[in-house]
Amino acid sequence: MDVDNEERRAGAPPVAFGRRGIWERFVERATGLQLMAVYWVPMTLLIGLPVRWLFDRQDSLVEAVLGAALNTVWIGPSISLVQRVVGEARQDPEGIALRQALRTGTVPEDAAVRAELPNYLAGQRRATWAALLFVLGVCLGLLLLALLGADNEGFAVVFGLVAAVSGTVAAITLTRTRRLAALLAAPNAPGTP
Repeated sequence: MDVDNEERRAGAPPVAFGRRGIWERFVERATGLQLMAVYWVPMTLLIGLPVRWLFDRQDSLVEAVLGAALNTVWIGPSISLVQRVVGEARQDPEGIALRQALRTGTVPEDAAVRAELPNYLAGQRRATWAALLFVLGVCLGLLLLALLGADNEGFAVVFGLVAAVSGTVAAITLTRTRRLAALLAAPNAPGTP
């Protein structure tokens, strides 16, 4: 029995739906780096590795894992591209103004959005740091696996580049959140009515 059925029938907002609503809200507001951190390892293990072994059984386990991780590394850039193309057509109408404020670096004029912005920025900061550390840890593990386990410098270079690009994307996001938080904290913030 679903506990949330009564709330859904009563027309409660999605935030009141519990864990499922929190996950959907995260996915709708997350950046490409954050979604890559969530999806990369499971997709590598559940999709990339079985497909790799299905078509190429002569590889060792180490090479199969490296190849599967390489085959699924496209997740981050493709999610970022989809977010750019889809733009504001997402299911989260409350987050449109928040994402636009972060993307443009301007303080929103709406008082309700301005009131929610500090929590949103703090959440983005935490999620970006967590995603960066996770992706860097996975890249470091794959880099060491490539160098020590497979003796393959090509994989090491690719996963080093993935780590560098992820660090750059995280630095841009963290810089934007810091600048917007500073603008919001200023007594006469530009762009505030």
